[in-house]
Amino acid sequence: MRKLLLLLTLTFLMTSCASILTGSKRRVLFESNPTGAKVFVNGFEKGVTPVQIKVRADDRVDFRLEDYKERVVVMDSKFNLVSILNGISIIGWGVDALTGSLSRVDTKYVKVDLEESKEAITASQYLEKGKIEKVNIDTKNKIIETVIVLN
Repeated sequence: MRKLLLLLTLTFLMTSCASILTGSKRRVLFESNPTGAKVFVNGFEKGVTPVQIKVRADDRVDFRLEDYKERVVVMDSKFNLVSILNGISIIGWGVDALTGSLSRVDTKYVKVDLEESKEAITASQYLEKGKIEKVNIDTKNKIIETVIVLN
């Protein structure tokens, strides 16, 4: 009875090894040329280059800097070898799969070269240089008409 209890306890403690030992995220250093680009992970701003951020496998990382084209990097992944410690534990494999720990980011360093944008001036840049010529307010129809002269 004691041996069975000890075996069950050890089996329970060895479940979800990858989730416990390595987790699903990895700290990655992000740099850009030129520096100062905003870094977005899955649409959320996380910092300005150079910056270290914890990311998961297959996360989308965007680099944005004014007057430069946006660059996108999708984090690569590989099989997390620590999950092999689960052995035949179906529970361990299941927990590691649910937490995303079966795969792990393979990269520790990402550097992108940003290319200058040769595109036309944006609407917001026009508006900054523009002058308001006339404003008509029609309270009856709830309409505001604004004439802006762009340079």
